[in-house]
Amino acid sequence: MRGLELLHLVKYFFKVDAPNTQTSKNERAAIERYAKDANLAIEIGVFEGVNTVVIGQHIKPAGKLYGIDPFFKGKLGVCFHKYVAKLNLKRHKVNKKVVLIEKLSGDAISDVPASCDFIFIDGDHSYDGIKKDWEQYSLKVRPGGIIALHDTTVPEFDPGRVALGSIAFFKDVIVHDKSFEKVETIDSLNIMRRIS
Repeated sequence: MRGLELLHLVKYFFKVDAPNTQTSKNERAAIERYAKDANLAIEIGVFEGVNTVVIGQHIKPAGKLYGIDPFFKGKLGVCFHKYVAKLNLKRHKVNKKVVLIEKLSGDAISDVPASCDFIFIDGDHSYDGIKKDWEQYSLKVRPGGIIALHDTTVPEFDPGRVALGSIAFFKDVIVHDKSFEKVETIDSLNIMRRIS
């Protein structure tokens, strides 16, 4: 697997491969729509920076995006995904708008603004993982702001996602949070707006 990741990095460097993402085309279009004109944005789960680029291109020109990812290192002490992400941000000219925070989301809570316009959560998909992200980061969304949650609904094209803890937590807790209203669902992505 490590050899394939290194090969992928080399292929991306030479523009043979595209960066990997787990979001669908429809989900990326929604992220673009809801991040548009945000001043401050947060992304949990950068991976190879595909959604980071989408958000970075659509926030305000002077806006700032905080991208949180621990970029776990493999046995060679390297995270090849991080280098793909950094190159991807640079190629799309959003690197100056993005602050990468190489931490787990729970450890990065004090490194991001107290209030923001848009948050995209696509990190730990376990029940406890998204619970922690929701409890900490939903408080940072300003009234009228948006929080987009990936893998919180089973998409028709991938019924195998039904076992994800993020889907169960969304059904159990997030949809019942009186501070938010559900705006829409796009594939596995749910869009929530803070109303109070």
